[in-house]
Amino acid sequence: MNMQLLKVVNGLRPQTALALIIQDDGSLDNPGQLIHDDFSGPKVKSTVIFYNGDSIYDVWVSATGDIWVCSSYGNVYTTADVKFPENAVKTPYDLDHDDVRNSGMDWKMYCLDAVQNGTSIWSPDGVNIFVGTYSGHVYRWDGQTWTQQETPVSQHDGKYITHFAGSAANDVYAIGAHSRELLHYNGDTWKRTAYDESKHGSMDPNGIVRTPEGDYYLASEGGRIWKTRDGQDFELVAVDPELDFVGLTYAHDQVVLAAGKKGVYSIKDGKLSNLRNTFTAETAAGEGTQAVFVRPAKEEKDRTTLAYAVYTGAEERPWVGYSIYFGK
Repeated sequence: MNMQLLKVVNGLRPQTALALIIQDDGSLDNPGQLIHDDFSGPKVKSTVIFYNGDSIYDVWVSATGDIWVCSSYGNVYTTADVKFPENAVKTPYDLDHDDVRNSGMDWKMYCLDAVQNGTSIWSPDGVNIFVGTYSGHVYRWDGQTWTQQETPVSQHDGKYITHFAGSAANDVYAIGAHSRELLHYNGDTWKRTAYDESKHGSMDPNGIVRTPEGDYYLASEGGRIWKTRDGQDFELVAVDPELDFVGLTYAHDQVVLAAGKKGVYSIKDGKLSNLRNTFTAETAAGEGTQAVFVRPAKEEKDRTTLAYAVYTGAEERPWVGYSIYFGK
């Protein structure tokens, strides 16, 4: 069974991380798990805080430590203090399922739609939750109810929602995959922006991040980084044709990018600079005081090793690496 480290995000408190892992056998029924790593002490403490047979696709953690997860069967799981309405549809998984195990956290669950794969989850404030789906629809939780929203890509096959960014519940950007369209939500409707793939290049599915100043940075093919404030005008702020960016985040007061085999780059004051080139950075996540980069899995005779690197920015130890081992 193929073990994949899909994503690593900042943990429940400083110097911790949540690793999202899936055991992929090619079906929808793939065991998924969340591992909480605490590296604040002399030794790393790892705890599996959630495990089930329902493929987990994405995870988001609020500033107060609430965890939100979405899955392949259209399920949303959370530790937040919420009261979901009764499920409108049946799902093969619930919190009483034999395959569901957790570390004692008070998880709640809601099934959006048993045939709606939840592909991405995000929130601007910890109250309004946005879930992107494989059909291109977006589901919004406003603290009381769930609402299914049409988007410009929800009328087409294979244009799923891969990533969100924004400043508030009425100012949300999303990437629609397949043709890499940049969409915007104004609190009422989703509309296309002026991003033109033929002009700007194919956008990376995880290639958008917002800075505290209100600028949005987007990564596209050809090592190009674009900036916009309104989704209408795009400025090319940096380019290196030899780089292939596969994700970006904002940490340590700069945009930090994963560049595959070329390692990690940052962009500050319109300049690209290499931060690390000793490992392959497959994705970028985290924010604030730590940026996190997933590294390639390593297959050995008796075990699989999943690894990630944390950029702390500290003078003495700016980079810290962690590994998760699974026996075969």
